Amino acid sequence: MKEIEKKDTEDITELIQILDELKNKGNFTGILYAKRNGELINENIEKSISSKEFVSMCASVLEGAIGLSKTMESQKVNKIIAELKEDTIVIVEIDKNSFLTCILNAQSNMNIVLDNLDKYIQKIVTLSYE
Repeated sequence: MKEIEKKDTEDITELIQILDELKNKGNFTGILYAKRNGELINENIEKSISSKEFVSMCASVLEGAIGLSKTMESQKVNKIIAELKEDTIVIVEIDKNSFLTCILNAQSNMNIVLDNLDKYIQKIVTLSYE
């Protein structure tokens, strides 16, 4: 039993490192990793927001976009971008069970991160959070 707990702790530590690296590289205001049902797995946010409500809304947006994609000859959703007055929200499906939400500001470097996003997604997929 302790081996499983140790593995879980190692996976969580690795997940936090991956998300922190992505957040820092992109100079994001925040990053959240959650299950598709809206359950928060991990967050690193500089703003004061209700993470539970925010993740739930992002999960709904993702599900809506996936439904929309099915009406467009079953195209896969690549990413969802919502540009707000002060922030930009980027939602990316990680796998069939989870998604990543990045909160960007005017100083964020979205292109560098999006160009390398597949590398980060692959790192996250190797960890199991079902």
